Formats: sequence, structure tokens, C-alpha cells
Amino acid sequence: MVEIHKLPNETDFEYKLRLCKAKINKEIDLEWQEIVDLLGLDVHYDHLRKTAYGLIEYDNYLHSEEGVATRILSISDLHIPFQKPIETFKDYQNRVDILQINGDVSDCQAISKFPKVYRISPMEELIKTRQYLIELIEYLKPKSVIVNYGNHDLRFQNYFARTLDTDLLELMPKTSLELIFEDGFRHYDKREKTKIEYEALNKVLTNVDIQYIDNWYCKIGNTIFCHPLAFSGQPMKTSENAMNFFRNEGFQFNSLVMAHTHRIGEYSIGNTTLYEQGCCCETKQNNYSDGRLTKSQKEGFIYISQDSNGDIIRNKTFLVQLN
Repeated sequence: MVEIHKLPNETDFEYKLRLCKAKINKEIDLEWQEIVDLLGLDVHYDHLRKTAYGLIEYDNYLHSEEGVATRILSISDLHIPFQKPIETFKDYQNRVDILQINGDVSDCQAISKFPKVYRISPMEELIKTRQYLIELIEYLKPKSVIVNYGNHDLRFQNYFARTLDTDLLELMPKTSLELIFEDGFRHYDKREKTKIEYEALNKVLTNVDIQYIDNWYCKIGNTIFCHPLAFSGQPMKTSENAMNFFRNEGFQFNSLVMAHTHRIGEYSIGNTTLYEQGCCCETKQNNYSDGRLTKSQKEGFIYISQDSNGDIIRNKTFLVQLN
């Protein structure tokens, strides 16, 4: 059953396109004039009917695979246990060659140096993160998964550095992502006197090529994905600073996708396109800046189409805003 009313977070154009598709596919029992009235358009119903076929043809072109060599879904800042449900990405099932996870997978709240009113244990968060990633990968069915860390993931190492002797640090991983993707881990439940083994995902999901990049950035085709420690309050300035950094380091690229800022934006400098991809967590639950009068966090992600040269196809690349 097609929903007649406008959906939450649906633009006017998306609503118009959905109703026109539903009418042409005979999924709704409305006349064209009724759709005109419902949309509040000041046009003749026959104009909308004729326009609808062109809109649908163009929409089909945008979502076609023609000329696309690599499809990348990049998500970041899940801050588990505050993550968005996996159904958030339902439109990308079986449409992803590479699932790129751009850092801050776990929140690591309990071992943060910042004050916290509530917490879950690091072990519980580790288990939740591992399970969510398994479900997400099985849900999307990508051909490969490429993961780099973010500043929250590094809280793992920073906590050990503050609390352990230097010699003991050699026994500890840099991030929890190493345990989840590469090493596996055990839960020593002292109360129940049990040991539970959690295998690494590269052993559990053997039909997917999983690469954990032990760094804050990675490069796929001619696109850099990064999650720096730096942050600028000026819109898109963090991504511009990152572009300059990678240029100075000798990297060759023509697009950059920035995590970390919890903002959404796009603009070009010369022949380089910069994107800030938002966050994939429930921002009302994970609101560190409440009361500080900062700009609101933007939930979202990016779906990238690259051609055979590794360049982004602009009209088949979409920044998706969720709030």
C-alpha cells in the first residue's frame, strides 16, 4: 500500500515523484487532478501527467548502473550504542560494491576523559559493535568492507596509555576495531566464571573481503575518506584543511569525503570536490553539546558511484540527510 501523505524527511520533489510513479504503476486509485490538488500545484492535470514520464525517466537514469564501475556506501560516526538501525540503509541492499566505514564506529563513552552521566561497559559496547557490524554487512551484502578508525575509536588506546604501565601497552590494541575485525577477543566473566570467545569478523564473514586500515584515512579510486582529529567551527573548513594536508603530502585525488564533523555539505575547490557526510547515530541520544549553543548535528551518509578511472560520477553520487 502506497502512503498518500508526505513522509518524514521527504522533500517536495521526492513526494511528487513518488505519487507520479504510484499513479503510473497503478498503485494508487487517484486521478491526476486529485494528485495536482494533493501536491498544491498550480498546473493543469494534463501537464503533470506528461511531465511525470520525463521525471521518472530521469530518475531511472540517475539510479541506473550505466557507466558505474564501483558503488561505495560510506557511513561514519555510528557511535554505537547510539547507532541508526540497519534499516536506515534499506535502499542500498545488494547495491554496494564497497561498504566504507569512516571511523567512530564505537562511542567508547565509558573510557572517555569527558564527564558522563550514564555508561555501558567497554565490553558490552564491544559486543554490541561487533554484532551490529555483522548484521549490517549481512544486510547490505557488499563485495568488500574497508574500515578506518576515528577519534572515538582511538579512545581505546588513550585510556590504556593513561592507566597502564608502558610495558603493558605492548599487549593492548590501538583501537577496539582491531579486536573486532582482525584479532577477536574473549569476555572473561568473573562473576559467572566463564569465558566467551568472539571471533574476528574476517573469520566469521569469509564471503566478504574485509580490510581494516590502521589509520584515520583510506583512499579508494581517486577519493580520500578521512576522519581527522582536527575540527573547525566554520562550515566545510575542516574538509578544506584536510584537502590541503593531503595535497601537501603528495596524494593524488579529486574528491574527499570527511567524517567527524557531524555536518553535511558539498563544495568544490578547483577540480576537487569536498563532501562532509554527516553522522549515522541518533543525535538526540548522543548529544555531547547540549546547552552549549552549538550548531545541530546532521545525520546522514554518502553513496558514491565511481567510473572505471576511479573518478566520482557526480549525478550518480548522493549525500543523504536523515534529519
